[in-house]
Amino acid sequence: MRVKLTVDSARATRELATLLASQLRVGDLLLLEGPLGAGKTFFAQALAKALGVQAEVTSPTFVMVKSYQGNVPINHIDAYRLLDLENPRQAFDELDIDVENSLTIVEWGKDFDVTGSALHIKFEIGEGEERSLTIEGADVRWGQLKL
Repeated sequence: MRVKLTVDSARATRELATLLASQLRVGDLLLLEGPLGAGKTFFAQALAKALGVQAEVTSPTFVMVKSYQGNVPINHIDAYRLLDLENPRQAFDELDIDVENSLTIVEWGKDFDVTGSALHIKFEIGEGEERSLTIEGADVRWGQLKL
């Protein structure tokens, strides 16, 4: 499954995140990629809020992992600082995230599909608030998405 969408505002981004959130479940892994300022953290925040997280959702840049409880347990990871390591995948594995029993959202996540069945969401910056998102998942699970 591969879908390319354009959102033209923060509101449209929140609506897309809400639509996606309604179809997510424990064990799902979302890998967000794109340049700085593309909206990865904003999208993760909107997903978490749509999934019932009451706490303020902030970027995990400095702590690398933040966990939240909403309708499901959520791990929000920023893998940016792992990218320059000799073995970033090993460093990711050492974070000891329970991917099986939570919904896991990884910013800068392109190379961190630890399940082999992640949903990849690539953000590209357009004019103003416009963003193009390419949403791709190879697993049968993602072929059922309605976006």
